[in-house]
Amino acid sequence: MLGGAIAMLLFIVSLFLKWQSVGPFSGSGTDIGSWPIAIILALVAGGVLAAEALGVDLPGRFQVTSLAAYLMSLLVFYVIVFIFAIDGLAYGIWLALIFAVVGLALALSLYRADAR
Repeated sequence: MLGGAIAMLLFIVSLFLKWQSVGPFSGSGTDIGSWPIAIILALVAGGVLAAEALGVDLPGRFQVTSLAAYLMSLLVFYVIVFIFAIDGLAYGIWLALIFAVVGLALALSLYRADAR
């Protein structure tokens, strides 16, 4: 579970790297207007997984791994949308996609283990 939380922290770091580079101009993931939503999703998904891994009791009655997997799937969709929308892709967006997919894969494997 901590692996998924670490993947979300790395996703947040990748938002501050270059996502677009066209000639002398470049832009990071924070130049996109909706980047605070991505940070909130990553913080909640990573925080929920980290709390579960560390044995912290969370309020409410919900399955932690299903919530984390859902939020991480939204992040994967978020990155894929901008891959198709941005010209001149740079290394930051590819790192964001890798970290989002790794986090989603870890959360889905935990979800499948909990479902049994």
